[in-house]
Amino acid sequence: MVEEKPEEETIVEEKMELSEVHLKTAHFVLVHGISHGAWCWYKIRCLMENSGYKVSCVDLKSAGIDQSDANSVLSFNDYNKPLLDLLSALPENEQVILVGHSAGGLNVTQATIKFPKKILLAVYVAATMLKHGFSTDQDFKDGVPDLSEFGDVYELGFGLGADKPPTSAIVKKEFQRKISYQLSPQEDSTLAAMLLRPGPLLAITSAHFEEDGVIDQVPRVYVKTLHDHVVKPEQQGSMVKRWPPSEVYVLHSDHSPMFSTPFLLFGFLVKAAASFGGLK
Repeated sequence: MVEEKPEEETIVEEKMELSEVHLKTAHFVLVHGISHGAWCWYKIRCLMENSGYKVSCVDLKSAGIDQSDANSVLSFNDYNKPLLDLLSALPENEQVILVGHSAGGLNVTQATIKFPKKILLAVYVAATMLKHGFSTDQDFKDGVPDLSEFGDVYELGFGLGADKPPTSAIVKKEFQRKISYQLSPQEDSTLAAMLLRPGPLLAITSAHFEEDGVIDQVPRVYVKTLHDHVVKPEQQGSMVKRWPPSEVYVLHSDHSPMFSTPFLLFGFLVKAAASFGGLK
């Protein structure tokens, strides 16, 4: 397990490591969590591109600038189609480092199952890391946020009718900072409050994957967030124990390290790419 160092020391060390890596060999694909969009990676994308990496940030169905209504996205395959289309369109010999945040871990897992030869490394950042998706009670216990301590936090959508399970969800504005961004700059939580959209809850919780073992041929790294109110540290720990990755990195951050500790997260992504992604 690798813990963070003071940011100034870490930045110096990571700059030294960057000089040892051929910067143009890596293509990072960054996948957001529920209610977010490609926009949430803006700090990480800037750091990566300024360092010479190729970066793609995807908007999943009904997220970011995608015009779909979350209440009309009823299957996980439909929700994940933009990511799968991106990977499908890659040149046959190109491999990527796939990074998922929060519920985006489910998208990463499905993509790795479908395109194992195109994934050099899978990185889960405070993410739902379930080998078969939501298949057991333990999967739901580990992978679904329990925000009951904060009260009635969700605005729900009922696209199939009021008597049916909710099809979309978003955290109410008054709870967003204290739940997801309590250690992040005020500017970032304000930006999030302006851009967050309802996420396709029914589609995400219906994620279920069949795999034949090929996924374990792709290296995985998990980035734990110790002050996370969404995917709590004990949930992250349980998922890591049940499906051990190649390495675990630790950040003293909230649920959104791309906002709260971007330099440290960037450093870990570079370190993971060099250590497990075959970059030299």
